[in-house]
Amino acid sequence: MPALRRANLGPGRAEQPRSACAAVLFADIVGFTRLCGTLEPAGTFALLSGFHQRMAAAAAEHGATIGDPIGDGIMAVWCGPAPAAARAALRCGFAMLEAIEDWNRARRDGLPLRIGVGLHAGAVMIGRVGAAGHGKLGAFGDTVNVAHRLERMTRTHRSDIIVSDELFRAVADHAPSERRLAWFPVAGRADIPGRAEGVAVRMAALG
Repeated sequence: MPALRRANLGPGRAEQPRSACAAVLFADIVGFTRLCGTLEPAGTFALLSGFHQRMAAAAAEHGATIGDPIGDGIMAVWCGPAPAAARAALRCGFAMLEAIEDWNRARRDGLPLRIGVGLHAGAVMIGRVGAAGHGKLGAFGDTVNVAHRLERMTRTHRSDIIVSDELFRAVADHAPSERRLAWFPVAGRADIPGRAEGVAVRMAALG
């Protein structure tokens, strides 16, 4: 998983692994390999630079901890009470989709982008892995893996954003008036490859 560039661990706790409740978001460019085949290296770099700049800005605006960029993907984490973290993550996911729509309208290269967004909430471990003195801070656990898998499912389920029902209910119980909940009227079941149990999910297609 991507290393975290910023984390609010508290004084004296930065080097100690700890468990936390968190909401986790993954966003990724759909069809990036195909796009790369149509661009020169400089064009690919410019595309990725613009993408990461906009995604990082949306995540920062919603109070997320940002993961180090890996290719055309980004991870954002909100540690804290489940309802508030889940709502911030949900709002951030929609902000990312809107940022890409705005960028598509402004760009003139004839290559409109689409992204997939996946979100889940639950327990994570925050800590460092790797060689002593070189390990990077990261978030780990089933919650992170599920969020990443949900993002990948946006391709096969023709959805722009997929959230776990657990995250949805955390928002609905805390802020039932949240207008973004209306995009997810029905819960379904999705299998996660390699995971013993499926996950209840909600999917939205915004156009």
